[in-house]
Amino acid sequence: MPYIIMNYQKQSRTKIYLLILGLMTLIVVNTQGQDLDRIHGIMDRAGAPGLQLSFHSPENIIHINRGVKKYGTKDSIKENTRFQAASLTKVITTYAFLKLMDKGLISLDSPLYRYYPYDRLKDTKGTEKITVRMVLTHRTGLLNWEGDVPTDTWRNSPLTLQFEPGTDYMYSGEGFYFLQETLEHITQKNFQQIIEEEVFQPLQMKNSSIVWQDSLANNTAYGHYTFNRPRSLGKYRKSNAAYTLYTTSKDYIHFIQQAIIEGKDLQPTTHSLMLSRLGEVKKERNKVNIEDQYVPCALGIRMQINEQGTAYWHTGSNPGFRCFFITYPGTGETLVAFLNVDTAFPAMKELMQLFLSPSQTFWAYDWREGELD
Repeated sequence: MPYIIMNYQKQSRTKIYLLILGLMTLIVVNTQGQDLDRIHGIMDRAGAPGLQLSFHSPENIIHINRGVKKYGTKDSIKENTRFQAASLTKVITTYAFLKLMDKGLISLDSPLYRYYPYDRLKDTKGTEKITVRMVLTHRTGLLNWEGDVPTDTWRNSPLTLQFEPGTDYMYSGEGFYFLQETLEHITQKNFQQIIEEEVFQPLQMKNSSIVWQDSLANNTAYGHYTFNRPRSLGKYRKSNAAYTLYTTSKDYIHFIQQAIIEGKDLQPTTHSLMLSRLGEVKKERNKVNIEDQYVPCALGIRMQINEQGTAYWHTGSNPGFRCFFITYPGTGETLVAFLNVDTAFPAMKELMQLFLSPSQTFWAYDWREGELD
């Protein structure tokens, strides 16, 4: 059981310590010798100036906002401070696609090229076989990125295939961008409008944006190379289905609960398909590892199969940010964490061990030490 609670009825059953640590005050239950010093220690070891974390279980709802947006300032992380969610954007994109699929606008298994003749693939033989299923399970054969994203030179450069689509695994952001432009073409809407209409508005994600807005300037976390080396403020003015989400841990855990756990606004068969084992993975390009079997692909998300059953997870890695989520539909537990430094992925396992049952194998981290690809 996690040790930080917001259910004050439990106070009579255990000793309560009021701790004020830096920029955060929370009520702590000292049931297992654990206290907020552990979160402080995790942040220190990760070299993270700031952390935003949300945890839901059947008993507890916890939101932690700790540290500062930028090293050298006193500008504290707040509940509505936006972080770059990086590749957690891909899960938002997947959900938007599934809603459009349920409306009959696009199919999971029809070649994308039939909907939209993507100019970057016009001279690449075999790309007419790429389907959305392949995009969402990373089996397109496209590289993660090919060129200097998001420059005009990158957008106008041709793409190459590393293998025949559908025959192997390779994590690919390029596949998600191909899907983005296809969705824009068939709906005649820009991607920002699609995400607003299909995700943010119906799920009431009021502190989320798929592209930079100048109104965010005073309430956005800065990324950091290391604890005391801040980066410039990242401003993605062009949306990208793979990585440009600005959000909060509270908004994102709200999304997980509604979209992934409940399947809100999805047909039951579509929701079931979203959470099915649909693709295998490879830690190494030309080698199968025994660990690969524990982290197969569902649609747009990874599964974790371990002693506790099946969980779903994803990591995100933009310059200066490391983030992740993991959710267990069987137990109702979900953890989301955002940290604003390049060195923070080791915190992923420590936070999972702190909030979730530690007597399990966290393949979500152990498979590649937090890095997807």
